[in-house]
Amino acid sequence: MFENDLISVIVPVYNCEKYVRETLDSIINQTYGNLEILLINDGSTDNSGTICDEYRRDDRVRVFHRENVGLAATREFGVENCHGAYFVTLDADDYVSLDFVEKLYRTVTENDADISVCGVSCFTDGTNDNRITYMPPDSYKKLCVTKEVLASDFYGIFMDMLLSDVWNKMYRTQFVKETGVKFELPGSNIGSDLAFNHRITLHCPIFAVCGESLLFHRNRSGSLMTSIKATMHEGYEWITEKLLAECDLLGLSIPEQISEVYYWLLGSVVSDIQYHGRTFRENHKAFKGAVAKNKRFLKKHRCDLMKHKAFQPFKMGDSYVKLPAFVLTNALWLDAATLCITVLRKIKYNR
Repeated sequence: MFENDLISVIVPVYNCEKYVRETLDSIINQTYGNLEILLINDGSTDNSGTICDEYRRDDRVRVFHRENVGLAATREFGVENCHGAYFVTLDADDYVSLDFVEKLYRTVTENDADISVCGVSCFTDGTNDNRITYMPPDSYKKLCVTKEVLASDFYGIFMDMLLSDVWNKMYRTQFVKETGVKFELPGSNIGSDLAFNHRITLHCPIFAVCGESLLFHRNRSGSLMTSIKATMHEGYEWITEKLLAECDLLGLSIPEQISEVYYWLLGSVVSDIQYHGRTFRENHKAFKGAVAKNKRFLKKHRCDLMKHKAFQPFKMGDSYVKLPAFVLTNALWLDAATLCITVLRKIKYNR
């Protein structure tokens, strides 16, 4: 197999001493050998940095030790310092099949594409049971994104190409740098991969699909994605505003599609509130906060985001504010549940 192109593998590392060796072994033993491996220790407080240094024995490995700046800035540092014609960026607690790079590289080059995508097998840490595999649709081999495609199916591309994540993709470095899109997200919010992929897609890349699951994603307690984030809503508002600004920059008018994405993001906020073991009282407070934040955000972007069918009129004070129906349903249900609990408690204590 020819190996003309240098490929960069960017691995942000933060407190993953239990997993990082498995990750790095799966990288250095790739069937594609022309690699540059950037290990970026983001201020780990465990032995992760020391473990990274052990891999300097492989002359393809470059190790960087930095103060903690978060995942987005660390990924961006890797992109800015890589020399490969293509790059992948992995999480330090995942691992890949030994032909991961080879197959993504073959897919992206044979299709003259900007981004190649493979399937992902997700599993819960400590068990091999109940693995879930996510794959792009079988109907896709190559997708040339155009302004017309964005206007008709931006949200469909988001779902089909698994754009929530970057670790199952190979990017053509020159294309990414020419767009000016960076990995960025303020504060400790989650969603930088999603923000990056969405903004990149607005620049009309060519996607190519590898019809195999080549990456193994570990779901574990304590990771960034499983932590409860009180500011998740603010992060998703930031992403939506960035998408709207990118559309203005590129002369795109796709408000219905951006609304569809925001509606999905808001669903993630609701899911986070529902499924993290809070009490009814905490849920009730969180939902009321989400509804209020959503109200303010939609007022600010009324002209841009009111096209989505899910944003139904709802009377709030003296003005009509459109809110996603499911948020209201959940908020009102929690109002009722909280009321019932209060009544039951009064009955109990008044006996």
